[in-house]
Amino acid sequence: MKLLTKLFALCGGLVVMSSCGDDITNEYVTNEYYNIYNKEYYTTVLADQKEITEDIRAPFLKKGDTVGIFALSNAVTRDELASGIATIKSWGLNVLEADNLYEVDGRYAGTVSQRVDGTQKLIDNPNVKAMIAARGGYGAAMTLPFLDLEALQNKPKWIVGYSDVTALHVAINNLGVETIHGGMAQNLSNSTTAESLRKTLFGESDGLEIGINDGCKEGVAQGRLVGGNLSLIYSLGGTVYDLNAKNAILFIEDTGESNYSLDRMLTQLKLSGKLDMLSGVVVGQFIKMNQGMDKSVKEIIKEKFADIDIPIMYGVNVGHDQPNNSICLGRTVKLTVDASKASLKYVD
Repeated sequence: MKLLTKLFALCGGLVVMSSCGDDITNEYVTNEYYNIYNKEYYTTVLADQKEITEDIRAPFLKKGDTVGIFALSNAVTRDELASGIATIKSWGLNVLEADNLYEVDGRYAGTVSQRVDGTQKLIDNPNVKAMIAARGGYGAAMTLPFLDLEALQNKPKWIVGYSDVTALHVAINNLGVETIHGGMAQNLSNSTTAESLRKTLFGESDGLEIGINDGCKEGVAQGRLVGGNLSLIYSLGGTVYDLNAKNAILFIEDTGESNYSLDRMLTQLKLSGKLDMLSGVVVGQFIKMNQGMDKSVKEIIKEKFADIDIPIMYGVNVGHDQPNNSICLGRTVKLTVDASKASLKYVD
């Protein structure tokens, strides 16, 4: 009976059942009760995770360095990348294209083997100092088992992108290596997005700051900044690539989802115990969402973190909209939210 009660408590606010044959009681499971037992039921993968304390950082770029353009997700054309590649070259950088960059296999930029081989060559090339994704879409996660990402621990280089590239961010950040959540070659037409990426790649950025709003929650926290696209974080849950967010600051963003899907994904993270392990939260752009009969994005996020005493920085321009500012994932940051502003600053 005790186990059954605990399991029902995990569902958050459900009725607690008695043993077989007894009457069902109407005892409402409070947040306090929920939290006590939730912490005893982490997923197997989560329970085995140890806090990551390594911070392996690639050298910042300088003019004359070579940047690789890789494609692990949707197919892309030369015309779609021409402007972005020209922008990257205007920063004084050389560009090396992955072998599979313009391949097409259904929706993908080549077969799995073509995408893996093209990307791995750039990872292994000592002359390539950073790798910027061509675009997002879908397909990066299926390549993870075949990529030698551990090579980046000894010879780190900046991996840049967002959306589907979150799969790569999570896998690499779990190794203690920093990456950049930022604009991709296909979408560098916005000057603010492009300049933010340039400054981050060249080591000229110290973080983000916004004015306070009613989605923010005051407080101060320090930890590794991890995360990215919420749908991808959710899809990796329970796998060997499950995001390690212990004592970290979680960044989330998404696009084109129903609001109930947002609730479902955050509920899964809460039931796994992941949200209770965080030091803070940074909420980026949630665009093209379908509210329907659901609560708003802001209301859903507030509810999911209402019983967790951590600061929340809400509404940073990072994600699928423009401008899309760049942030360093895997880096130790200080999150400060007070009565007038919210800031995310790199500690070193």
